[in-house]
Amino acid sequence: MTEIIAVVNQKGGVGKTTTAINVAACLAASGQKTLLIDADSQANSTSGLGISKQNLRENFYHFLMHGAELEAVLMETPVPDLYILPANRDLLPVNHELRELEAWETHLKRRLDKYLTDESGKFNFDFVIIDSPPNLETLPISIMAAANRLLIPTLPEYLSLEGLADLIDTYKRIRENINPGLSILGVLITKYLSTNRLSKEVTQDLRENMGSLVFENVIPQNVRVAESPSHCLPIILYNPKASGALSYQAVTKEILERTGRGLK
Repeated sequence: MTEIIAVVNQKGGVGKTTTAINVAACLAASGQKTLLIDADSQANSTSGLGISKQNLRENFYHFLMHGAELEAVLMETPVPDLYILPANRDLLPVNHELRELEAWETHLKRRLDKYLTDESGKFNFDFVIIDSPPNLETLPISIMAAANRLLIPTLPEYLSLEGLADLIDTYKRIRENINPGLSILGVLITKYLSTNRLSKEVTQDLRENMGSLVFENVIPQNVRVAESPSHCLPIILYNPKASGALSYQAVTKEILERTGRGLK
């Protein structure tokens, strides 16, 4: 069974896309065939892996809304075993258009199931990572309805905790009404500063309130991680010895343990 992990947070600037790219890359580097879906109209996952948003003939929007075949939209990336379903600004009207469909909440799930359950094994991905837009509108709800786990990046700041509470409420409603198989894979603290008192306090509060849902490893504030998208590479290819690269590898190991996949 393919693990479908939605990387979600309605607050921008929390490292959501950075986490989606780098977790997907680390999973692929660990021997897991991985598909990264860019479901954000900003398309930073697409450009962050060196794909021109302007030159896409078809993309995730066409797969979702116009029946484009998965194999026609999939693209390879610089990381072996990592593929991407790219995006661009075509996605801008998707929240409105999706609402016009019957059973829109599960439309993405049905589109993915058509391929992920193909008995030929042509699309036998171990993991699908979905980079969600930074809101809780129609498309993110559809994404959470299609996923079986949520990965929630958050900053070690108190305002981020307020947004996290709203997201947890949305998760509970989706689990109760649409997708009972959905669970929280973990909350990932990003842009952590070990020398900052606030970072330490918020991290401690999170661990006290959410326990083992918080990943043991954190992602430090790291200039190499911030630079890597401009070089169109995940951090493990751009600077594999950087603290950010080592941290994302450690988080990926936790993900493999939590999903029971282990290293291949």
